Amino acid sequence: MTLSIAIAGKGGTGKTTLSALLVRALREAGIRPILAVDADPNSPLAAARGVEEGKPLADIREQGSSPEGSPPSGVGRVRAVDDEIQRAIVEADGFDLVTMGRPEGPRCYCYVNTLLRRSLDELSRNYAAVVLDNEAGMEHLSRRTTNDVDFLVAVMDPALPALRAVKRILTLCDELPVRIGHRIVLVNRLRPGGVAGQIDRELAALSAQRLADVPQDDDVERAGALGQDVFSLDGQTPALLAVNKIVEALHVIHS
Repeated sequence: MTLSIAIAGKGGTGKTTLSALLVRALREAGIRPILAVDADPNSPLAAARGVEEGKPLADIREQGSSPEGSPPSGVGRVRAVDDEIQRAIVEADGFDLVTMGRPEGPRCYCYVNTLLRRSLDELSRNYAAVVLDNEAGMEHLSRRTTNDVDFLVAVMDPALPALRAVKRILTLCDELPVRIGHRIVLVNRLRPGGVAGQIDRELAALSAQRLADVPQDDDVERAGALGQDVFSLDGQTPALLAVNKIVEALHVIHS
């Protein structure tokens, strides 16, 4: 049974780095193969994982929605989208990567979005785990990716603006046409001293489970500044050790 994890949160809270660390932790826990889905229009996930970005699914969407580029409707069109997605997959050591790409343009995308979602759902069933790195919001989760998520992980740093974003995300969960098994709140980049009292109290009142915090890690920040991927990090770096424990907890809950 596929373990599906969607990462969401305010921009700048470290969602992409956390997503990449999750892929590494899942791989090292023997949970393979893994599908990583980059749903951020800026497509930062490939660099964080040390692979080249493949053809964005947005290009397939644009081609499939244009009168001159779309194949005939029916079985032929479904097969064409499936084939394009297969070619868009970037294969790496222990995981594959699919990039969603830029937001929608002015055309009508309803039909091709349905095809993309169906194809991604079918593709996901071939993997032991799927990690979806969302943009700063919930749009991709509701419009263009999977219909079924075991864990929605709302990521925040220990600051009030990030907490407010997490609250909005949790509120939106009830409105999305997506089944969400478990709502998780994760505090990232936590410095010594812990979470301020007000934030800690508000976190305790949220309708979501809180997993272990991920500490501020200078090694991770340094690697990102130098353009190095998460697989270059030492196995004992504090952030990776924390994410390893998070993967263990998710696996226990999912089992």
